[in-house]
Formats: sequence, structure tokens, C-alpha cells
Amino acid sequence: MNVWSSAGRGVARGPVLAFMLMSLGIGFVTAAIPPIVDSGILPFGLPLHGVFMSLGAGIAAFLVTAALSGQAGVADLTRRSVRWRLPVRWYLIALLSVPVGATLISLVVYGPQALATPSGGWPRALAEVAAVFVLQLVLFQLAEEIGFTGFLQDHWQDRYHPMKLTLYVALLWAVWHIPDHFAEEGWGVEALISAPVVFAIEVVSLFFARALFVWFYNRTGSSVLLVAIFHASFDAAISQLSRDVVPGSNTVRFLIFTGVIVVFATAVIIATKGRLGRRADVVPVPEAGDSAGEHTPDDAAGREDPRRSDPQDA
Repeated sequence: MNVWSSAGRGVARGPVLAFMLMSLGIGFVTAAIPPIVDSGILPFGLPLHGVFMSLGAGIAAFLVTAALSGQAGVADLTRRSVRWRLPVRWYLIALLSVPVGATLISLVVYGPQALATPSGGWPRALAEVAAVFVLQLVLFQLAEEIGFTGFLQDHWQDRYHPMKLTLYVALLWAVWHIPDHFAEEGWGVEALISAPVVFAIEVVSLFFARALFVWFYNRTGSSVLLVAIFHASFDAAISQLSRDVVPGSNTVRFLIFTGVIVVFATAVIIATKGRLGRRADVVPVPEAGDSAGEHTPDDAAGREDPRRSDPQDA
């Protein structure tokens, strides 16, 4: 009992560090196990090690939250993770903004060729995109966003300006993706040398994605589910739909679909003057806690979140 109590106090003193150590540990372990990395058990080429990484982030979020704020905190995280009573427009934005935006850009670049009928026909192509979306949401994005939106972003939400929050979460999110790089490229010298470059690219691209996630989260009454739906829509679109609507190389597909995120995020940043949907009366205030500004258990259990508003008013 004393061991568990000491561990809980240690997690409460450094919840972000504990979260990253747990989620990264699971990521590196699974990325180093060949039967998991090489497994072809999932359809559409989805990576099994990615499932373990995402589950690791979600589980770490709940464990740290339990140590930080007990049953009340776990219940709150659960509610935010499945918050679905939202205006329909938010579902439409989350589901369609990336695939529709990328398709329009491809039409400008390639003309009618962008909408040429796929070999199996459009009904089959769209059904496959929908299937990948559901798999991404259930196996990957919901657990991942429970970790990085429901816990990490929410934990820092009222401490930093929205743009600083976006940067800090994007940095740790990029760190979390490092095991995926080694799972895909191996553990050789070349993979090790290229890792810093990949990390830098990840930070830039994930910064714009995270800016949108912060905006969605703020405008939907802290719905992790809506963020996960948008995330899954992007991943399904770039991995499956891009093959049908962008008759170019993988690099061109990446640039077009990522470009939609960059343009969308830039527009949101400018339109909200960098507040990303946060109410004007919410001022970043360091939480009471240890010298690093982390929550103590009592702080987390007792704080009232001014962002918890009716999403119907978002």
C-alpha cells in the first residue's frame, strides 16, 4: 500500500512527465517487437504497433488522472471523451473539411482527372474510406486524443495562452511519434540520423493540426470525441481517399492534404486572433502546485473549469 501511495504522490507531482514516460515506454517497447511491427492482421495496411501506442496514451491518461484527482477526475475525463451532444455543424466540419478541401485543391491542380472513376468505382472507394475512418477512430484516434487532448491539452488549458498551449502540446505529441518512426524505418544508423529531421517536420505539421484541435475542443464544450473524429477523418482521407482524388505522387498527396490543415489552421488563428475559441474572459493563470506548476491532487479535484459550457452555445 505504501508503494502505491508513494507512486501516486510521485505521479501527482509530475503528471505530464509520468504521462509521457508511460505512453513513450509502451510506444518504444511495441516498436521494438518484430511480430507486432510486421503484423498484417489489420486491414488496409493499418499498423498494429500504432494501436498499442494509442492505447498506451489513453491508458496513461486515465492512470495519471486517477492519481491526480481520483474518481472525480476519471469520471470527468470519461465524460469529455464521449461527449457527443453537439450541433450537427461541428460533425460536418470535422468529417468533411479535409476531404472536401483536398479534393477541391486537387481539382484546381489536375482538373477533371482528379475525379476520374477509380478502378472499383466510387461506391466501393467511398465505402473503403468510411471503413478506414471507423477503424482509425476506434483503434487509434479516440485513445490517442484521450491522452493528448483529454489529459495533456486539458491539463495545460488554462495555464498558457492558446498559441503557447498549441506549441507545447505539439512538441510532446511529436516526441510521442518517435517510436513510430523507428517501427517504420527500423533501428539502423540511417533511421537514427534521420530521426531529428522527421521530428522537426512532425513539430511543424502537428502544430497546425493541434491549433485546430484546441479550437474544436474549446468550441464544443471540451469534446474529445469531436477532436478524435476530425483526426480520424484526416488520417482516413490522406491514407485512403488521397489515392483516388490526387493522381500524383505520395509527396504531392501529402502536401495537398497537409496544406488543407495548414490553411484551415491559419484561417482559424487569424479569425480568432490567436485565442482558438477560448473565451475572452479566461486569463491563463499558473495552477497552485509544485515549483514546476504541476497540479497537486487537491488542486485538480477542486478546480472549476470555466470552459465547461453547453456545446449548444458554442
